[in-house]
Amino acid sequence: MRLFKRKKIERPKNPLGYALYKYDNIINRDLKKIIKSLTLKKKLNFKKVNTVLEDVFYKLNIILDEISKDNLKIDYRSDKIRNFMIDMIQSLKDYFNRAKTYNFEPEKIENYETIISLDLILNKREKIKKKMKDIESDYI
Repeated sequence: MRLFKRKKIERPKNPLGYALYKYDNIINRDLKKIIKSLTLKKKLNFKKVNTVLEDVFYKLNIILDEISKDNLKIDYRSDKIRNFMIDMIQSLKDYFNRAKTYNFEPEKIENYETIISLDLILNKREKIKKKMKDIESDYI
């Protein structure tokens, strides 16, 4: 008999919550090692990272398509969250596209000034978390 059961995470019912759930899974499963290596300023294997990023970009494009204005009709407050999520996903894709052009060398990536840093992109998630609490989402 087990005293402590593993917490079961259900699929969120809110479409924006579900999109955020998918985004979190991509960050925590697919990109975790890449982000950790980039923050520790390690050089990455271009071929391996490129294949992972192709899969990640495909998944992110699916999320963007699911929450697009054509496919999802929501109220005004949720619409602002949707725009914030689209901006967050797009800036993540832009960051990794820029990193790809520099062959994932951390020194070259940091020298490029107009790129949004990875920390700012990941901090956008915290802002979305606060906004999701405002609309009483089932996934925060």
